[in-house]
Amino acid sequence: MVSMQSWRFGARLGAALSGALLLTAALPGAATALEPEDLPPIGADSGRFNLPISCAVSLGHEAGGLKLIDLPMNVDIQGVAPTQLRPGQDFYLTQGSGSMTFPRWLTDFGSLFGVNRADAVVTEMNIGAANANPEQRNIAEDPIEIKDIGLELGKELTVRLPVDPAATFPDIGPFTSPGAGVVTLQFNSAAVLIDLKPVWGGSIKVRADCEPVAGNALLSMAVGGPAGGPPLAFHDVPLNYPAVPVNNQAGIINAPYRCTVLGSRFDVGIAVGAFTPLSVSRNGSIRFTEASGALIIPAATVGELLDAGINTVSGRVRELNLIAEGGAPGRSNVLGDGFDFPETTLTRGQDLVVELPPDDGTLTAGPWRPVAGSGHVKITLGTAAAELSFNGQDPTSATCAAPDPEVILLDAPVTG
Repeated sequence: MVSMQSWRFGARLGAALSGALLLTAALPGAATALEPEDLPPIGADSGRFNLPISCAVSLGHEAGGLKLIDLPMNVDIQGVAPTQLRPGQDFYLTQGSGSMTFPRWLTDFGSLFGVNRADAVVTEMNIGAANANPEQRNIAEDPIEIKDIGLELGKELTVRLPVDPAATFPDIGPFTSPGAGVVTLQFNSAAVLIDLKPVWGGSIKVRADCEPVAGNALLSMAVGGPAGGPPLAFHDVPLNYPAVPVNNQAGIINAPYRCTVLGSRFDVGIAVGAFTPLSVSRNGSIRFTEASGALIIPAATVGELLDAGINTVSGRVRELNLIAEGGAPGRSNVLGDGFDFPETTLTRGQDLVVELPPDDGTLTAGPWRPVAGSGHVKITLGTAAAELSFNGQDPTSATCAAPDPEVILLDAPVTG
């Protein structure tokens, strides 16, 4: 007979395995499971985003000067935000930092005319929170000065913000969520004043006004549940992301789930890692590949299991669903027939770490294609189910409801 402590474990393990595999099947990340030291807390979403932008370069520092060229660039941003919001809740984007990359041909062109140094002042770096209040904040309200930038022939020019490589911006916010709907954090625009410095002396003053050219959404958060709640601002979250290609993002989301085992319901956390595109063309598709993840059961829960006489667990994940809005198919069980996870021995005082997939392999899912007339493809976490075996006994079913409010994995605008 399974005790109440076993029921609690079954709910946690079933939800975590089902949800983690659901996401790892859907989202590309590292080829091995997530490391515990890289995980954000439950309810937090950390990520790195590389957005294509276009900068209108004009003579002089004042807005409205003679435009010289539209310059293709990209902006790299990282930070931490909530996965969900309550109505009227204050929240922040924390641990924010970024960089702007100028193409190689700009430095080559400048070198031809004897320009080998530059000073820059970032006067606007506008981060939006669509549907929140306010809908935008300028993180360069105190202008960011970057002195004596070297322009090297044959090299791209990347300028970090803040300039100190170890620094991050102060908490960006507060923003206040609406009564319902979805809040989307975005990169809205930037303005940079540049003094080009030729070798013969003097300076050439130009201004760059920059806007996104494709998807500018960093992440989206659904609003629901009881109104209010304490302000959400996550700190000391690991941000160990490699550089990502333009128009892509890397992230780890630790989403809350609620699961039912033997008639009892329990709250759990599911942590997953992912690389995803930021936008999709109207005739294109979204495909997530090389996915992996990890399940973490805290040491305190491991102790409860051992106290209940549970020493090993194993099972089979059989149903893992993603829901697509504005894309097809609308619902996908990304595991097909499912697969087994191996027997795991519990050790008192240690977290239980289950690598997913269990053989260090990778998974794929998709493609999702935009449906006619859709302006975006939104993919969210759906239901999940598993069969669990405690100490090698007969399996017990675990079913996990979709998070409420929804947890949004991707909200990609449709372009073209």
